[in-house]
Amino acid sequence: MRPSICRWLPGALALAASAAVLTAQDIDPKELRMSAAPYLPKPVYNILTEARLVDVGVVVRDNRGHAVSGLTKADFQIHDNGKPREVTAFSVHNFVPAAAAPAAIPAGAPAAAPEKPRFVGLVFDDLGMPAGDLSHARTAAKRFLKSGMAANDRVGVLTISSGLVLSFTADQAAIEQAIDKVVLRERKNESAGCPRLLPYDAYVIANHLDSAALDAKVDELLVCEPSICVRRASSRNSSGPPPACQQAVQLVQSTANQLWEQVRLQSRTVILTLENFVDAMAQLDGQRAILLASSGFLSGTLEFDEDEVVGRALRSDVVINSLDAKGLYTVDGPEPGQGATVRSRIYAQGLGSRPKESSNDAMANLADATGGLFFHNSNDLETGFRELGMQPETSYLLGYAPDPPDGKYHHLKVSLTSGHRETVQARKGYMAVAAPPGKPAPALRRIDREVLGASQLDEAPVKLVARPDKLENGNPVARLSFQWDVTRLAFKLQDGARSQQLHMVAALLDGKGSFVTGKEGVAEMALSEASFALLAPGGLNFLLHLEAPAGVYQLRLVAADEGDAHVSASTQAVELK
Repeated sequence: MRPSICRWLPGALALAASAAVLTAQDIDPKELRMSAAPYLPKPVYNILTEARLVDVGVVVRDNRGHAVSGLTKADFQIHDNGKPREVTAFSVHNFVPAAAAPAAIPAGAPAAAPEKPRFVGLVFDDLGMPAGDLSHARTAAKRFLKSGMAANDRVGVLTISSGLVLSFTADQAAIEQAIDKVVLRERKNESAGCPRLLPYDAYVIANHLDSAALDAKVDELLVCEPSICVRRASSRNSSGPPPACQQAVQLVQSTANQLWEQVRLQSRTVILTLENFVDAMAQLDGQRAILLASSGFLSGTLEFDEDEVVGRALRSDVVINSLDAKGLYTVDGPEPGQGATVRSRIYAQGLGSRPKESSNDAMANLADATGGLFFHNSNDLETGFRELGMQPETSYLLGYAPDPPDGKYHHLKVSLTSGHRETVQARKGYMAVAAPPGKPAPALRRIDREVLGASQLDEAPVKLVARPDKLENGNPVARLSFQWDVTRLAFKLQDGARSQQLHMVAALLDGKGSFVTGKEGVAEMALSEASFALLAPGGLNFLLHLEAPAGVYQLRLVAADEGDAHVSASTQAVELK
């Protein structure tokens, strides 16, 4: 009989954002990876600019953390990759709360040049935050609005599961209502039965990072299922613990691999969604910052995806600030599961705070690498939102002429001239990139062009099916199915596997053709011949859902194989009730 190790808690096998369901569940997740993230339309036109100044926003604080005012251009010095630069542009910005902004300019007063707005994207990780953390984060965010918004601020509300909840606006009442709409979509990723595996356990076992974790969980399995292995007499006579049989090791390793794949997909959804948000905010004319509120997510093995987000943010001058919604945490005592042994208890106690600290790595890296701040180890989330989202009482904008773009990352160091002991906060670097002369800007993917188009295309071997439905909470939703005939796909042979990547976008448009919400799903295949044979009869069925208020919409479905070689697209009316 197969041991209870393979039983899962409800939802444990659901893919990120409840996006994809495979008809053949027995395919190794390393051969078929499916993920989904909110989709935001890409700009139709590319605007090329040539930067003649590098702008560096600077905040100077005293030993009490208060912003220092009264400084001049002569008080600052800048080094670009260690080379001193002359500050050629200088301005001072003072925080003016939105409530204190003058309603009108007095008659006869000179009109000041309009200041560009600052755009702040409040992003809630509604997939990874427990209910308590999300509630505290929402409350703190609404308090921040009352005291932290400046007169020229525009705030948007976004979530990892659904994308854009509210477009950027200065309407505080609308922002509060949008924050109240953010609800828990938490996905529980852990194994049930014996042994109990938590996400961190799965991470270190699946990636062979801690042999003690594997040994401890194998011990627990053998206590619960002693019949798995027939132990040799020599093992019973030895003074140490009997060696685990290979079958038990393989069962634990297999379960860890499956669980880690679910955790990895959910974490990748967070990172890819942030990438979409960065791309969308890059088109806004003004200062741009993302404030990510999350309880953390494991990001090991996703370094490439993180680097992609950081690179896009640096090229677009989008700062990512991160807030750890867990607050101040202590080391949790081990929760022994079924079959707990002395070895497994020692392992659990030895973990300490490593699982929680590891879940913060990505948030810390995204903030540090983009010149943002990471607020953590504090239960005062209101202060966190204020520090990350509010403009300081006084800030300075410095500018200098850079060398010709070399396509490399440049390290910046901003300091005060001698005689000053205050702390300086400034961006840590920038990407010196420019389009080569005569080379046009990168073209949009064909699938992106078709999302807001009207063409009816039938090139890819996929059937597009949509139906209105309701979620368990009664909210209307459009359920969408992309049914791929894998036998008609043009696979590439790589290392003996059939390789192909499928992209699917679903978008809801209102009566005027304006974008309301969207999702993009990705299926990455590297199928062995055995897996292909298993998948071929029924095909690949990829599911997405779009949640929106009741109403009549135009539903745009677009699907493409690798490189947009073949694209299918359709538009249909759908009524959500």
